[in-house]
Amino acid sequence: MRIFSIFTFVFYSLFAVLNATAKPVPVEHYSRMPVIYDAALSPDGNFLAAVADNDGSYIIRVINLNDPTDKKVRAIKYAKGVKILWVKWANNDVLLASTREKTRFNSNLVDAGYLYALNKDLTTNQMLLVPKSKKGAGRRFRETEFRQFNNRVINFLPKDPDHILMSYGLYDRMVEDVVKVNVRTKAVHRIKQGERSIQAWRTDLRGIPRIGIGTNETTRKPRMIVRDAKTDMWRDVSNYPGLTPGTNVYGFTANVNEIIIGAYGGKDTLGLFIYDLVQKKQTRKLFQNDKYDANGIVRSADGSKVIGVSYIGDVSQTEFFDPAYRTRIDNIHAILPQYHISYIDQTPDGQKIVFKASAASVPNSLMYYDAKTKKVKLIAEDYPEIGATIQGDVTVTSYKARDGFEIPAYITTPPKIADGMPLKNLPFIVMPHGGPYARDTHSFDYLAQFMASRGYGVLQMNFRGSKGYGRAFEEAGRKNWVLMQEDVEDGTRWLIKKGYADPKRICIVGWSYGGYAALMGAIKDPDLYTCAASMAGVTDLHDMVTDLKRFRFGRRTAQNFILNGFEDRDAIKENSPVKRASEITIPLMLAHGERDTVVYFDQFTRMKKALKKSSSKVTYLVLEDEDHQLSSSSNRHTFFRTLDKFLHKNLGDSAAAP
Repeated sequence: MRIFSIFTFVFYSLFAVLNATAKPVPVEHYSRMPVIYDAALSPDGNFLAAVADNDGSYIIRVINLNDPTDKKVRAIKYAKGVKILWVKWANNDVLLASTREKTRFNSNLVDAGYLYALNKDLTTNQMLLVPKSKKGAGRRFRETEFRQFNNRVINFLPKDPDHILMSYGLYDRMVEDVVKVNVRTKAVHRIKQGERSIQAWRTDLRGIPRIGIGTNETTRKPRMIVRDAKTDMWRDVSNYPGLTPGTNVYGFTANVNEIIIGAYGGKDTLGLFIYDLVQKKQTRKLFQNDKYDANGIVRSADGSKVIGVSYIGDVSQTEFFDPAYRTRIDNIHAILPQYHISYIDQTPDGQKIVFKASAASVPNSLMYYDAKTKKVKLIAEDYPEIGATIQGDVTVTSYKARDGFEIPAYITTPPKIADGMPLKNLPFIVMPHGGPYARDTHSFDYLAQFMASRGYGVLQMNFRGSKGYGRAFEEAGRKNWVLMQEDVEDGTRWLIKKGYADPKRICIVGWSYGGYAALMGAIKDPDLYTCAASMAGVTDLHDMVTDLKRFRFGRRTAQNFILNGFEDRDAIKENSPVKRASEITIPLMLAHGERDTVVYFDQFTRMKKALKKSSSKVTYLVLEDEDHQLSSSSNRHTFFRTLDKFLHKNLGDSAAAP
């Protein structure tokens, strides 16, 4: 499957694209940063802003889509350590960029977010919501030097292109004010004073704050307040039968009294329903799938109406309600019938759309669609060096766990399998996902494809606890981390029983929670796995709980994320790799970034110390100045090269290798 040659390039790259002809495909072709991280269309559709890779680091580029002869280079690069999260046009002249960088607060390494306003040519770059000292009411007071979230946009106010709504608050006050910010002048006007225990806000389509959501810092219980449309009074959610502080509120319809909420409606899967704040009851169902949870709503580009809903099956799906939008999407699918379409941005009239197209064995490509001409143009491929090479097939499958429960899974096979080589007795990688309350999909996975390019089969499973399959499926894992481990183990045994995997050449590899699962697999099933590799893995559950409790509402997060998954402290100790490191006998690779703020680096150092009592041959990899996601191109290359050598050393040559 390939992107056809009818598309023309409109992205003028600042870097050279290499030809992918070597066999096997070089490691760096997979470990490179994707060419496009995010993109946005100007409201008039004339300019495209992109977060683009430039020699291993991301910059912001702006190109003129309306004039192919415009060769002006519009680019800006932020300081080292600043990660660009997204870009979006506030209007035709002002581009917004959300960033994140590491900083220290109360001796803790944390992520701080900032929002910048840039002009079209990227020659100006102004930070919005800049902390500063103030005077007022006859007394001097100073804002804290650290405000963690300075990039929270509540509403982009498409009908007021000079302003956006944001929320922010002082770290020690634990409240979030709602402010209107002028994107041209940086002027800030508070329109809603923050309240204790409220950390997030929802607005109606007029841009008026109507819902406040948060957690009480004393009781650690969720809280919600609702603003009445007629009286403008704020009331506790207890005044609205059928709503609870934990109800998911996705937004408002065009009716100022109707909110869209997540509810189960007597079924196991999460659906979207309309709740009327005047009638104080659910009035109708917007969407519900019998197999998969609803994921969110899709609004028109001008924000005036809900045009569809999304959910995640084997791939992310969107069901459109609006006929005009559905027609445009059908036209795109007619041009790209075998590709999955992920929508990035569109003009307010919906006539111009940027999206990514991919398949499970084809990397993402950023594309541009014009509804008037009904043509698609290729802007850039995320992995251009492997775009012309054959990737592994990805098969949707499932297997039965020991209790008979069906576990969804995906198998990526080396390209030789598609050419007729039997799927039999291959060296295999078992790769549980991170989260753990995330999930894998039938989509291009650069890490799985990298392993397949070396001749390994790859099994990825959505063990119980993975999201999107309904309440019972997810809660089964949330309430029992051991069950999640068993589902992974059962997938490995299924590979052996089917004859797909060589039982003497199976390695378990994972990232984050997946890294934790790899370590526990090495401890509990040393006869099942030949080797194990953990990247940014949790090693000490008790210490992880302690880390979480350092922050606001961390106790509740720790309870929901870890503590609820075990019977008692003994069970937590029994399932902490650092406490059982001496039992690891198989070869192990342990890698971690020094500036990881999701799973702190001390999880690595604790495990390294504990492994001194182990007979395992351990490959240690410390990635300097690196985060949880491997955002540094050089560190990503280093990790892939090290993993490549580790796997080959322990699994040997594969008959399915190029």
